[in-house]
Amino acid sequence: MNSKHLTWVVIFLLCLDIPAFAETHVTPSPDVTSTRLLNRAEVAGLVVGQTVTMNGRAFYDGFASAWAELDEAGRFNVSILERPTARLGSQMFIDYGNKRMVQIALPTNRSQIPDISAGIAAQVYEGILKYQVAQVLGEPDLARDEL
Repeated sequence: MNSKHLTWVVIFLLCLDIPAFAETHVTPSPDVTSTRLLNRAEVAGLVVGQTVTMNGRAFYDGFASAWAELDEAGRFNVSILERPTARLGSQMFIDYGNKRMVQIALPTNRSQIPDISAGIAAQVYEGILKYQVAQVLGEPDLARDEL
């Protein structure tokens, strides 16, 4: 009984001394540092699509191909969201950041969608450029949300 008690006391004391053996400063390897830097890098030029129907996918494909020609440098990220409804057809929302740029109802005729999506891409691109100019040259008396 006495030896069991002594064994547990020794184990307990060793557990208390384990932090003393730990290294106080650990230098990360170059692989870990470069991975952290890659995770912080901003990705630009994305067109994110959340489409459900075939018409929505056709709109996304046409928009993305037109957008690639307009935004060759890949500076802007936009998202395309589709909300299909039985009564109104598919509604498409194009957002830039937290700003809704365009909202459109798609026609049921799929052959018209590529032309519509190319026109919408040009409209969104011009809207983003105007939005950025307004942010830079905004009036000092008005806040951003008051414009």
